[in-house]
Formats: sequence, C-alpha cells, structure tokens
Amino acid sequence: MQNQVETLSRHIEFLQSLDTEEFYERDEDEVRRYAQNTLQELIDLGSQATNDLLKLLQTEFTWSCFFALTVLRQTKDPQAVVPLIAFLVKESDDSMANEEAMFALQDIGDPSIVPLIEKLEELFENRHYNSYLVGALTGIIGPAPYEFMTKVTNDFIASPSQYKGWFHIEDFTYNFVKQQRKDALLLLRQILEMKGMTGTEKRELEDTIRALEDPEGYEKELTETANELSQVAKQDSS
Repeated sequence: MQNQVETLSRHIEFLQSLDTEEFYERDEDEVRRYAQNTLQELIDLGSQATNDLLKLLQTEFTWSCFFALTVLRQTKDPQAVVPLIAFLVKESDDSMANEEAMFALQDIGDPSIVPLIEKLEELFENRHYNSYLVGALTGIIGPAPYEFMTKVTNDFIASPSQYKGWFHIEDFTYNFVKQQRKDALLLLRQILEMKGMTGTEKRELEDTIRALEDPEGYEKELTETANELSQVAKQDSS
C-alpha cells in the first residue's frame, strides 16, 4: 500500500512538473509522448488515482489538468462524474480541457447520465446553455439521453419563445447522428420549417439531417471536402 501511495505521488508530481514554459511551448503530441509512461501507469492504478487526479483540475490551462482528464477518460471511474460536471459548469476558456472533460463523461457512460440530466434541467430552467455538458450527455448512446433530447426538442418546437436568445438547437440536436435514431428526422425537419431560424442554424440542421439519412455518404463528402482543402493549401504554399 505504501508503495502505491509513493508511486501515485511521484506520478502526480511528474504531471505538475510539465506546467512550465518549457513544456507550454511544445505541442500536445510531443508532451504526450514525453509523459506516456506516467500516463499509462496512472491508468493502470485505476480508481486509486481518481482523487489525486481530480485535485489537478483546480488549475486550468495546464498540462497537468489536461492529462489528468486524459487519464480519467481511460479509467472511467464513476466517482469522477460529479467533479467533472462541476469542472464544466465553471465554463473556463480552456477549450482543450473542456473537451477532454466532456469526452471523459461520455466514456464513463451510464453513471454520467442522471447527474448530467439533472444539471442540464437546472441550467435550462435558468435559461442557460452549456455546450460541453450538452455534448457530454447527448454523446452517450442510449434510451435515456435520446429521450431527453426528444423531450427538449419537442418543447422547443412547441414553445420557441421560451428558448429564444439562449438556446442553440443546432448544437443540441447534433448528436442525434451519434444516437443513430432516424426517427429524429421528423423533429429535425419540423425545426427547419419554423420561422426565425437563422441561415447558420438551418445549414447545420441540414447537415445533421444528411448525416442521419446517409452516414456513409455524408462521411465520404466530408473526406472529399477535406482532401480538396488540403490540395488547395498545398498549392498555396508552393
């Protein structure tokens, strides 16, 4: 037991040692390679490392915070759910850490669902939208997230004035694609017919519809577009 405590302490100190200008000047892949052995050993410790890793979330815009979240994605410890939600509620500008926390909640899966729904209901009641918390819930495939999505979407269609100025329906419905439920197409088409939708909202909803109707075709289209842009970039740089 003493050896495990010492090992954990050493690994946490290593992550904190990355929080210097020397490492901030390096890109993520380079720092990740440098830290890989420590990250793997923390993952191997599983839930024993959770509390110490969560303490690192108090300091944003640091490698130690980001890689603590990376480890939590892998260990999938349900004890981390509430602290991860609290981390995202702060709405930091640290987009890398926010995304990693969102993915950690998704990867933890079912234990994240009820706390996320409760927090989102609280936020929505106060007319506040948090895209990372929305993404965390709607990115978990299952009946409960899907039911929440359809309930809120139906309410948006029935009472759009209640959502005006704070809600992002195009973002909220995006993960209908991940849910792989084509019965959502009817709802999405109803939204498109609503008055007051902006051009951007319509385009994003249309993309969601296309991706849901024909996932393979849509993915192929995205790949082709990316390749074309890459070719243009190469020509511009030559």
